[in-house]
Amino acid sequence: MPETLGFDLVHFLHVLALAAIVGGGFALGSAAAPTLFRTLERPQAGTIFGAILERWDGVAILAGLVLLGTTAIRSIAFETGEPLLWRWAAVGVVLIAILYSSAWANPIARALRRSRPDFDELPASAEERREFARYHARSARAMSVAILAGLVALWLS
Repeated sequence: MPETLGFDLVHFLHVLALAAIVGGGFALGSAAAPTLFRTLERPQAGTIFGAILERWDGVAILAGLVLLGTTAIRSIAFETGEPLLWRWAAVGVVLIAILYSSAWANPIARALRRSRPDFDELPASAEERREFARYHARSARAMSVAILAGLVALWLS
C-alpha cells in the first residue's frame, strides 16, 4: 500500500467511520439503552433514548456515506486484489443495515410513537405498540448486523 498523505487521510477517515458505526452502535445498544431503561420509568426512558437514537441515526448515515466514499477512493486509487472484494462485501452489508435501521425502521418507529400522545399508556396488545415493537426489534437486529460487518471491514482495513 502506498504510504502517502492522500492514502493516510483516506484510511484515517475510513477507520474513523467504521469506529463510529461499530463503537457508537455498541455503546448505544449495550450501555446507554439498558442503563436508561433500568434507571428511569419506561415512558421517560423511551422518550430520552428516542431522542438520542434520532441524533444517532444522522451520525450513522453520515458515517456510512463517509465509509462508502473512502472505500471507493481506496479501491480506485490505492488497492486491488481479493481482500478488496471482501471489504466491499462487508461495507455493503454495513451500509444496507444502517440504511434499514437509521433511514427506515427508526423513523417509522418514531412516527408511530409520536402519532399518539398516549402511546405509553396503550396496552401492549394495541396495534401501534405491536407495530412499534416490530420496527424496534428489526432496527436492533439491523444495527447488530452493521456492527458485526463493521468489525469485519475493520479487520480487512
